[in-house]
Amino acid sequence: MSFCDEVKKRFIRLSRGQRKVAQLVIENPNVVATHIASEVGKFIGVSESTVIRFCYAMDLSGYSELQERIRKDLSESKKVVTKEPLTIGKKHEYLFSEIMNRDVTSILNTIQYVDAENFQKASHYLHEAEEIYTLGFRQCAPSASYLTSMLENFGKKASQIQFDVNDIVKQIKRMDKDSLLFVIAFDSVSEDVLTISKIAKNKKVKVIAITNSTISLVRDYADISFVVGTQKQFSFEADTAASAIVHALIEGMTLLNRNHYKKYYNLNEQLDHDLRLLEEETIATK
Repeated sequence: MSFCDEVKKRFIRLSRGQRKVAQLVIENPNVVATHIASEVGKFIGVSESTVIRFCYAMDLSGYSELQERIRKDLSESKKVVTKEPLTIGKKHEYLFSEIMNRDVTSILNTIQYVDAENFQKASHYLHEAEEIYTLGFRQCAPSASYLTSMLENFGKKASQIQFDVNDIVKQIKRMDKDSLLFVIAFDSVSEDVLTISKIAKNKKVKVIAITNSTISLVRDYADISFVVGTQKQFSFEADTAASAIVHALIEGMTLLNRNHYKKYYNLNEQLDHDLRLLEEETIATK
């Protein structure tokens, strides 16, 4: 058994801070193998002592032995990270098809891990929620924005929480048991996202989460969670699979009352058409 497999087996018994170390060990072992304990702690937002305590929790003598175990795993499985983003400047005859096939692979891999019962339950949560709050900071913000826009197109009251203290406080105050928080969080989840999710959970708000890791800490506060992408992907490469799940969930929601949602969608389509005509008339009169 590899050391990463041992970490996965003990993950649930680790403290919250130690889980952050565990997540880094599993998803980015090369970082641990090439950096000292204090740098690793700073990278994931925990103290050096938490990193050391993780070593003891894994029955290791200290950080040096942790690095030895990880380097051994990397050497034996040849998992040394060599992946680099594709360089547009280089001649790449099949660049387009390679990128598209990678996205397809990401979506197909995601399908295997989506539980049908959870998917149906999440669709019902979206349908029944009086107000839906979407949360996705930094690289996840575009996916949260796409989700918000899709919900609004079908007449749902949706608000995207902004990366701003005042907006966060305002949105949290409005949440209640009839609300839904939809979190999209990749890689090392920020403390802000975890705090918002925890507060929402304490207020009896239903929480749906999309992550790119089976051990993401945000899953502790989610009623339903979906894992997207493939292993060893960059976080931005998981966006395609995340958008696919969002689209599928919206479709599932609309099937619960097709006539109701179609009415709102048609209203938005008509509004867009009228605005285009108005713009054309304005340009013509200049």
